[in-house]
Amino acid sequence: MDAIWITLLHRPYVVAFLVTFLVLATLHLGVLRTLIWLVWGTGIAFLSEFSSIRNGFPYGEYHYLYDALQGELLFGGVPLWDSASYAFIAYASFALAWFLVEKTEPRGKYENYLVPAHPWKVTILAAFFMMLADVIIDPIANLGERWFLGKIYFYPEPGFYFGVPFSNFAGWFLVALVVIGGFQWIEKTGFTRFKLPAWGAKRFAGQAWLGALFYFGILGFNLAITASLGEYQLLFAGIWITVPLLLWTATK
Repeated sequence: MDAIWITLLHRPYVVAFLVTFLVLATLHLGVLRTLIWLVWGTGIAFLSEFSSIRNGFPYGEYHYLYDALQGELLFGGVPLWDSASYAFIAYASFALAWFLVEKTEPRGKYENYLVPAHPWKVTILAAFFMMLADVIIDPIANLGERWFLGKIYFYPEPGFYFGVPFSNFAGWFLVALVVIGGFQWIEKTGFTRFKLPAWGAKRFAGQAWLGALFYFGILGFNLAITASLGEYQLLFAGIWITVPLLLWTATK
């Protein structure tokens, strides 16, 4: 129990994003689907991190610095909050891809409810968006000793992109495919086949915009940290990624 409280106190920004995910996903997908997304996404992320810190797959070799994680909730050498963050970043990427691929009714209501009409288009695009998010997130996380994240991990062999190896981005794309594509397989074989209820799901004006804003909120948080550290090359690279996505979203 102490580890849970210490984790919550040390990582309030993760808690804020997680709560936002739970609210938006529940309104979009319902309570049951949201809980399955959280468990599935966190579980796949945990397995990917558990594997990578031992054998380098799928992100490449990296290691946690446990002195900086003292008292926090760890499982198998992996911080639980870190694995949970994959779930909400995956949902934000999924929601943005859904918004850009699927039709919406006037005033930003979802036309197709619960299940996208083009699931694989949404999945592949969402995995790409999640990888792009990591292109912004991971380099600044790698500088965690300079802000409130702390220096919690390191790469034995720093990579080409601000110290982050290419394998890390490839791993994020692969894991995103598994999380998002796997959830839609669960949806099709479980919820759809057995007509399970969508308790808590609602349709309302502006709903489709909220998921897209959530994605850009995550990017904006990391860009703000980047700017506060004076890492202007990294900030420019992040803006170069973010602005075209913003323009695409605005035209939709």
